[in-house]
Amino acid sequence: MARQQTAWDTLPPITAGAASVAFLMYPADVMRALKMASAGGGESSAFVLLKNFIQAHGIKGLASQGVVPELLQRTWSRISKFFMFPVLHRQMWALEPSQGTPFTKGSAAMVATLPEMWTCTPFETAKVALQLDSTNRFKNSAMGVAKWIYREQGWKGLYCGYAGLQYRQACWTSIYFATVDDVTKRTKTGIEQLTGSNGSAVQRTSAVVGGFLAGTLGAVINTPGDVVRTNVQKQEMAKWLSPPASGVPKYSFGPSYVWSGVTVSVDVANQIVRTSGVGGLWKGFMFKTVHLGGGGALLNLLIPVFKNMMGVTVE
Repeated sequence: MARQQTAWDTLPPITAGAASVAFLMYPADVMRALKMASAGGGESSAFVLLKNFIQAHGIKGLASQGVVPELLQRTWSRISKFFMFPVLHRQMWALEPSQGTPFTKGSAAMVATLPEMWTCTPFETAKVALQLDSTNRFKNSAMGVAKWIYREQGWKGLYCGYAGLQYRQACWTSIYFATVDDVTKRTKTGIEQLTGSNGSAVQRTSAVVGGFLAGTLGAVINTPGDVVRTNVQKQEMAKWLSPPASGVPKYSFGPSYVWSGVTVSVDVANQIVRTSGVGGLWKGFMFKTVHLGGGGALLNLLIPVFKNMMGVTVE
């Protein structure tokens, strides 16, 4: 008698898909971070940003600078939400995801981002610090930059920019899971009507297009949060690197600390609008499209492929 599969059986294919996408999308993430970090300081072309980055880290930096925290963070981030989403959907709505509505899927996905960001934010902070390390001070050492942040600001410094990160992940993840199945099905129907074919090639193409469109739609909404949190982290890290004579006090945890994360994000958003206009909140959107649209496409394609290879049938 065959063993009944559980949610835990989905971990290997989800992990394989998440790790593959994290590796393939890394160069786009470097450019996304650089472009967004320039939002608070006026216009800088992608070419100039790329040139400055290569001068500091070499061409190999596009594939290595901050790569350890990036691969760890992105892989775990995707594992967390793609594993937790169906589990939470069943718990919250007593339905399999395939039976859900855009609302049930979106709400379950939004909740799934809470443990994701509680665990991923320190990795994200370390990664951004390395990608913005124009003098190569930390020698591409994730552990080195994490120790430096902890020494300077305590463990709470590792959660710098959390408000913007939570907004970013909640927006993208809820929109992606709420729309990807429907968009993929509609794409498949459209291709079948145009070509008269319904083979595996149509299914793969539909998965790529549907995932890309759902990921890009999520990027439209979540880009301002990502731009803001990148600049919050950039400005805070600049203070830590060049503290005044009296030093920069470490954060004290409490309601004021939590609220300050929101107010700082609002202040930085206003600063970006004053400097670059409202469009500045979407700076780096083209790279976000490549990163999140491309990532959404690959995840929608690869996770089902790995599930099929490993004989996993549970949602």
